[in-house]
Amino acid sequence: MSPQNLNPQQLQAVRHIDGPLMIVAGAGSGKTRVITSRIVHLIREKQVAPDHILAITFTNKAAAEMLERVRRMLTRLPDAPWISTFHAFCLRILRRHIAELGYSNDFVIYDKKDQLALVKQCMKSLSINTEAFAPKSILNQISTFKNDFILPQDIDRQSLPYGKKLKAAEIYGPYQKALQENQALDFDDLLILAVRLFREVDSVARYYNEKFRYLLVDEFQDTNAVQYQLVRLLSRRHNNVCVVGDDDQSIYQWRGADLGNILNFESDFPGATVIKLEENYRSTQNILRAAGAVVRENVKRKDKTLWTQNEKGAPVVYFRAGDAVDEAETICEHIRELSGKENISLDDMAVLYRLNAQSRALEDALNKKSIPHQVVGGLKFYERKEIKDIMAYMRVVLNPADSVALARIVNLPARGIGKTSLEKISTWCGQHRLSLLEGLRRAGEQRLVAPAAAAKIAAFTGLLDRLATAYHNRPMQEFLLEIYNRTGYLEMLQKTDSRENRERLANLEEFYAAVDQFAEQDQDASLKEFLDSKSLAADIDEYGESRGVLRLMTLHTCKGLEFRVVFIIGMENGLLPHSSAMQNEDEYEEERRLCYVGFTRARQRLFISNARQRKIFGNTQSNFPSDFLQSIPGDVIERGASLGSRSFAPAENFSGNGPAGRRPPENFPDAGGPAYAIGAKVIHPKFGTGIVIKREGGEDDLKVQVFFTKLKQRKTLAVNLANLIVV
Repeated sequence: MSPQNLNPQQLQAVRHIDGPLMIVAGAGSGKTRVITSRIVHLIREKQVAPDHILAITFTNKAAAEMLERVRRMLTRLPDAPWISTFHAFCLRILRRHIAELGYSNDFVIYDKKDQLALVKQCMKSLSINTEAFAPKSILNQISTFKNDFILPQDIDRQSLPYGKKLKAAEIYGPYQKALQENQALDFDDLLILAVRLFREVDSVARYYNEKFRYLLVDEFQDTNAVQYQLVRLLSRRHNNVCVVGDDDQSIYQWRGADLGNILNFESDFPGATVIKLEENYRSTQNILRAAGAVVRENVKRKDKTLWTQNEKGAPVVYFRAGDAVDEAETICEHIRELSGKENISLDDMAVLYRLNAQSRALEDALNKKSIPHQVVGGLKFYERKEIKDIMAYMRVVLNPADSVALARIVNLPARGIGKTSLEKISTWCGQHRLSLLEGLRRAGEQRLVAPAAAAKIAAFTGLLDRLATAYHNRPMQEFLLEIYNRTGYLEMLQKTDSRENRERLANLEEFYAAVDQFAEQDQDASLKEFLDSKSLAADIDEYGESRGVLRLMTLHTCKGLEFRVVFIIGMENGLLPHSSAMQNEDEYEEERRLCYVGFTRARQRLFISNARQRKIFGNTQSNFPSDFLQSIPGDVIERGASLGSRSFAPAENFSGNGPAGRRPPENFPDAGGPAYAIGAKVIHPKFGTGIVIKREGGEDDLKVQVFFTKLKQRKTLAVNLANLIVV
């Protein structure tokens, strides 16, 4: 590690040793370099044993990059520091100690689809109508309980009003019981059970508190209540906790992240040292000024001002398109020009948007222009049906108690084992507290099904026994081939020569290659470890697998990445900021932070756009330009033209520096807009001032949903009857 490579603030952060430390690291300020340099400094200069250091971040990609940097900086590293995500760290602990909580060490990890299947089973057993209460929303609410570290026994159901939250509380307990019966954990359980271990098992808590002398936590602004508890529990003995984060990049409140964790760190850890990293090494001055001006409007933030020694750079280009198609086609033209005249690779460009639904028009335009592209965060390889089917066979062999995986494969390929037979066996298992597999094995002797069905079931359980033998006696690659062939799955796909089946067969070949590669990298690795690694994979971990393509992704997905050129589409009220956030101050500030994150992904060029009208989820919307545009200084932004601009009335020149939160002034592009556009401020003679957050119907029967500030309520009003005044 060379001090010459670090600025004074970075060097101070690296050399701080004892006691709590908070590094407030602005976007592009070199925080990964600081974290890795700090780890190296502890090992090399302070003689700290590597395995006494624990560093936690949020993605496998970031953890792998961090570990690789440490290894490069330390040529001889007999033991590696623990560097992983929260979930991977907790999984590692639970694989060793979960028996203390009454689980088997061979537990499986359920993904969202597995969890949803289990929730549906629980709702069915409790006679809860899935039409009235969507299983997905119930599962999301249970996840919210878990992120807030609320266990089933902590909920006072008497205090909850009738609705989704009450039903989720009713299902939560049975859902947890069903998970344990299946020897399964969901993602949230990985964190919660680790916290329970450290709270309830003194020997485990003492061991890891003594072991980890230094704790480093990246992206601290994204931690939820459970993750925060983990940090507190792991740092009790030595109190050498270093958290790194940026409150301006906290964008995951919707999934439980608590901004208060970073804002209140100094009060929660008395005597904490605070170091601010404010020099940006990524973006041009113009991009940084635009981003800083937007986020500076927020009230709940730590005071900081990012600056850079980089060049001033090109102005931020803003254009207002006629519709989503015009916007997409204009972006395609910019991409062609940048890649042609300026020789910028498609790899170094990205298009960002607020909602996944916005990508459709863009993908259509890119396909027409034959521009290679990849949607990051779409259907992942390991979520494809054929892959999940084969992995279900693996899971059942490893964990016979896994009824969700068993139910998936019992009749796949078709074996003539009907739904009615399975329901009878499942009911009998519930009555006798047996696993589904045990019920299948005893279906014949208990005469739960007809003899013909019993024979088919016996053939299936015999197949599982043969697969179990192969698992115990053969390398994992050969075990996989046994599944392909003995189950008849491969034969099923080969019977019908269709494009879909050819793609599935190709995916199974790729899956074999993945297993083979995993085994080659570590000859001692187990199939259980392979499945664990795939269960913990995130969308962003698959980024970068394809080369020579333009990346399309949501603003939430882009965090942690950077590109030479960034396009942000849909900069309009109703999308960014999202309509659901325009009634809540905290959510509105998070939308502004989301905009800031998007802007600071760009190194050299930033293009932002919106449309006069666009169709989202089948509804045509006409929205005002985003309020956030008002904050951008006028001297860093220039107006660009869209391809379809000649078809519409010309707009005035852009003028920034308007106060945030106001309607666009007269010289703002298309300030007039449609009457009662989403984001428009209105006054009602009885309810007072409000904001339009939704509109439906045509001119003659237009209805708008308005959030009224004083009432703190939404009301749907017929425009021709409501006497609304647009401010």
